[in-house]
Amino acid sequence: MDTKAYANIRKLLIIGLIASIVTVLGGELTIGWVEYPRVENDLTGMMGMMLGSANLSLWQLACGVLFGGIGIPLQYYGFKATAQLVEKGGSKRAAKLIHVGAAATAGLGGIVHVICIALMFLCRMVDFSAGGIPQPLWDFTLWLVLPICVVFMPVYYAMTLALFVAVVRGKTCLPRWAAVFNPLTGTLVINALPMLLPASALVNALGMANMGIGSVLTFAGILAVMKKAE
Repeated sequence: MDTKAYANIRKLLIIGLIASIVTVLGGELTIGWVEYPRVENDLTGMMGMMLGSANLSLWQLACGVLFGGIGIPLQYYGFKATAQLVEKGGSKRAAKLIHVGAAATAGLGGIVHVICIALMFLCRMVDFSAGGIPQPLWDFTLWLVLPICVVFMPVYYAMTLALFVAVVRGKTCLPRWAAVFNPLTGTLVINALPMLLPASALVNALGMANMGIGSVLTFAGILAVMKKAE
C-alpha cells in the first residue's frame, strides 16, 4: 500500500474511532445505565426493559440523542476505511458490501438510535399499572422501530460478515488473526455478559453499548495492527 493511501485510511480510522468512543460514552452507556426490574413471564425481557426505561432521566435521554445521533453517523468514516483496505486487497465484492453498510450506518444508524430513544421517552409517559405493555408502546414499536431496524440491521450485519471473511481469507494487508477486530466480536462478547454476571446497571449499560463497543474494538484494533506493521 502506498504512503498516501495508508495515511488516508489511518485518518479515516481515527475519525471513526473518535466517533465510536463518543457514541459509547455519551450516547449508549448513558441510556443503558438503569436497573431493569424482573417481571414474571417476561420471556423476552421487553417488559422489564420498558419499565426500566421509564426511570431514565431527561439528561440521560438527551445525551443519548445528542452524542449517539452525531457519533453513529460519523462512524461511517471508520467503516469506509475498512472497505478501502478490503478493496486494495482485491475483494471488490466484499468492499462493496462494506461500503453499503458504511452508507447505511451514516444514513440510518443514527435514525434507528434516536427512534429507540423516543420509545424510551414514551415509556416515561404511559401508565403501566394495568399490567402488560401499553398499546401506544406496541404501536410505536411495530410501526416505527421495527420497520427501520428490519431495513438497517441486515445491511449492518452483512457489512460485518464481509469484513470478517475478507480478513480471514487474507484479502487485506492485515494478518488473518486480525479478523477478531470486528463489530460482531464486541457485540457477541458483550451480549454474553448477562449469562456470566449478575444483573446490574453496568451490565445493562454495556449491553446497550454493544454495537458501539464493537466499533471501538474494530477501529482501534486495525489501527494498532497497521501501526505495528509499519
